[in-house]
Amino acid sequence: MTFRVLPLVGLLVGWLTAQPLAVQQDPAGTWIGQWERDGSILEVEVTFTRTVSGYEGAFSSAQLRAVGIPFRRIRAEASRLSWELVGDATTAVFEGTVLGDSLAGQFREGDATGTFRLTRGTRAVPVVREEEATFGDGPGTLSGTVIYPAGPGPFPGVVFLHGSGAEGRWASRYLAHAFARRGIAALIYDKRGVGTSTGDWREAGFAELVGDASAAVEALRSRPRIARDRVGIHGHSQGGTIAPWVTHENPHVAFVVASAAAGISMAETEIYSLGNSVGVRGMAEAERRLAERYIRAIVAAAYDGAPRAEVENAWQDVRDRPWVFPPQPPSDFYWSFSRRIASYNPLDSWRRVSAPALLVYGEGDERVPPRASAARIAEAYLGSRGLQLDLVFFPGADHTFRLPPSAPAKFQWPRTVPGYPDRVIEWILQVPHP
Repeated sequence: MTFRVLPLVGLLVGWLTAQPLAVQQDPAGTWIGQWERDGSILEVEVTFTRTVSGYEGAFSSAQLRAVGIPFRRIRAEASRLSWELVGDATTAVFEGTVLGDSLAGQFREGDATGTFRLTRGTRAVPVVREEEATFGDGPGTLSGTVIYPAGPGPFPGVVFLHGSGAEGRWASRYLAHAFARRGIAALIYDKRGVGTSTGDWREAGFAELVGDASAAVEALRSRPRIARDRVGIHGHSQGGTIAPWVTHENPHVAFVVASAAAGISMAETEIYSLGNSVGVRGMAEAERRLAERYIRAIVAAAYDGAPRAEVENAWQDVRDRPWVFPPQPPSDFYWSFSRRIASYNPLDSWRRVSAPALLVYGEGDERVPPRASAARIAEAYLGSRGLQLDLVFFPGADHTFRLPPSAPAKFQWPRTVPGYPDRVIEWILQVPHP
């Protein structure tokens, strides 16, 4: 794909030719524009900074809920500029040309291609400030970042809890910045064994992760610009599921936001999630029974300690099906981690929580049953010590509060459901405090 550069008016051409060539071609600065792929547009902000050895760069996009995602392998030669964006599963390679205040070109990601057009912008004055933090619960050290709003404070604060897997501070960076822009400080940190935190989350259970989160609360409360009595927690998915445990474990937690939190057992949650991942709802009855038998065999072995042979027998019956996924090998951490968390009952924890709570769900959540979870949590919390419970449901949104593509067969950049995360921020700002 090529681009036709339209003629510029004489005054602009004269100005450009009057500038030193290095100024015209230097990519350092802020660029505002769009990435386009298959007719789908993504609004982005890109920055490049000159360093001793070359350039550093990153991009942000509210649409992707991304802030400061770094580029790799940035190469600048005359007017040509290229860089790579490394994702979880693929790498996107960008190649473009700098012409004065324009940066345009193409990118490819696997077999897919797209284009980008960017224009020099004015670097915005930072409205948040970042500060590194280290803390720990036990022998390990956890590393994170405190993101402050502008001004002297003291500010209310939020500690972001992790979802499942190897999650680092980057996963909550966008939300933390959104909170800070509205006057709420945030602490985001790397899970054990992720980023610069020591340890290994695979060898921990919920009790250890709860201890880490409680230590993070104390670390944020100890900061001089933080209102010590207004520090709460925000957990999504696994983080939302263990959020009530953190809240009753640490009496200093002032409020709790549980996002996409499970209100059923860990085994039931896994059955629901795996069933949706293979599409059991759309299967014919006989096929659905096969899929459910296979999923239940996996979950029984992982969470209840059932014999592995039952998994292998179920696998033999479905291994030729187009929807199937193979069982993890016996040495995989999935089995040991599942056993460590199997006995956790989130409702028992909710019965011990009195702090104000907000439950947030997408109506189309494919990982936890939203309405059933919310109803059970509300019954447990309000039937015991709970003082204030609010619920927000986003119609059509999935587990990550994004909307499904309007044309499923065609590529589309993700779309966040309207109102998220603003309604969460507004609730925190309005929640009663001592």
